[in-house]
Amino acid sequence: MKFAHSVLFTSMLTFAVSISAQITITSSDLPQAGETYTIQTSLPDPLTDFTTTGEGFDWDFSDLVSDSEAEVEFGAMGDAPFTAQLSFNNEWTNTEYLCDVFGPGEFDLAALEDFGIELPVTISNLYSYLQTSNDSYNIAGISMSIEGLDLPVEYSDIDEIHPLPLNYMNEINSTSAFTVNIPEVFTYETSASRVGSVDGWGNLILPGGATHEVLRVNTTITTQDIFSLSGSDPFEIDRVSNVYSWIGDGGMPYLEVTTMFGTIFSIEYQGEANIIDTSGNGITAVIPNALVPFPNPISASDDIILSGASLDTKWELRDAKGRVINTGFGNTISTNGLSSGAYLVSDITLLNKGLRSRPSTVIIK
Repeated sequence: MKFAHSVLFTSMLTFAVSISAQITITSSDLPQAGETYTIQTSLPDPLTDFTTTGEGFDWDFSDLVSDSEAEVEFGAMGDAPFTAQLSFNNEWTNTEYLCDVFGPGEFDLAALEDFGIELPVTISNLYSYLQTSNDSYNIAGISMSIEGLDLPVEYSDIDEIHPLPLNYMNEINSTSAFTVNIPEVFTYETSASRVGSVDGWGNLILPGGATHEVLRVNTTITTQDIFSLSGSDPFEIDRVSNVYSWIGDGGMPYLEVTTMFGTIFSIEYQGEANIIDTSGNGITAVIPNALVPFPNPISASDDIILSGASLDTKWELRDAKGRVINTGFGNTISTNGLSSGAYLVSDITLLNKGLRSRPSTVIIK
């Protein structure tokens, strides 16, 4: 009988410790006005496993190596551009869009150049406006400076990033949409869906030995962009990305990994950088991109020319869902049979040595 009591006590203690270790994320754990966060961008290692998760899990990413460092600052709404405050700091007539903080833009329109789109205007100072005190963590809109003119854009469908409070096993299922219309210049429409869950909890270990209690959020984001220059036909860009976020009490995620087209696009972590190995003995997992597709965008039925490729270059072409569509050798890729959309081309010549070039995006019109 004493043994049974002992087992019962031990089980109850284990259960209590297990429950207490599952942290809850509230609005106070999210980005705060006046806070600055040090964010490292890391090079991906093809041997690193970012997908495995579980209950009481220990994620050890202490060997991440920083490629660059940036300071990310969030501001109080009273410090936002004046025109943006009319949309996102207006408690009298615009309560649906009332925000708590603003920070760096989640999506920079200037990044459209990565998809072969040359904007006819200069875009700068892109900010996102965040609601952190409702029953979900939201992006209510953005603002940007176009040729020096500040333009706020309210989301027609507010982007709900995740529920609040956030707990293990919470589901994520939301949509978002907004339109940027610059008369006689361009129109940009985007809509997206988020589907995912909090699929793990435990301890995250980062470079320097920093350890954080976190929830792991796994989200698939499906996006459709429609872009049209004045006087030109619109064309669509469909893309699917998977975002793994390790979230704790640190404001921004302690670690966030984004994959697109089945390839790691970005790794960002919060804190101090590892010292990069300059002895020549380190492993470079991702090498600079040597392949530049031309023309870009390209019309269907035309061949893609790969600048920087030789007859021995082995390339790989993936679609927006990350599926390998074709592989081959040389400096041309046929577009026969390919539908309109965004594709990713990579140099995989050295893949057997653990090396891969950064992919390039090519748009088929």
